[in-house]
Amino acid sequence: MTILVCEDNVMTLRAIEFSLKKAGYEVFKAGDGFQGIQILDKEKIDLVVTDINMPYTKGLELIRHINTQMESKIPVIVITGITNDETRAHAMELGARGYLTKPFDPKVMLDMVKCFVVES
Repeated sequence: MTILVCEDNVMTLRAIEFSLKKAGYEVFKAGDGFQGIQILDKEKIDLVVTDINMPYTKGLELIRHINTQMESKIPVIVITGITNDETRAHAMELGARGYLTKPFDPKVMLDMVKCFVVES
């Protein structure tokens, strides 16, 4: 099971990567949405975890790309510091399946990952 993590904050990226690898997932990392799209074009990714505010290509653009440009619809979980309802609703409308706000509980993230992996 391969998961792409798109996050520009190195500490957050490492924390997410650590939790996912400890749970047995293979992890690809990207520092922004543009790098994430490049990885998606090359690798078989089963799930994406992304921030929203990143340089170059933002998380919402990445979600839009996944749900309009890719043949298979990959589940996306957003982990962000943005707490307003409009952004959450917009991310879900674009195709995000889950939305967690920072700081987040790694156990909740892993439960969400397991749920979406079973569904797909």
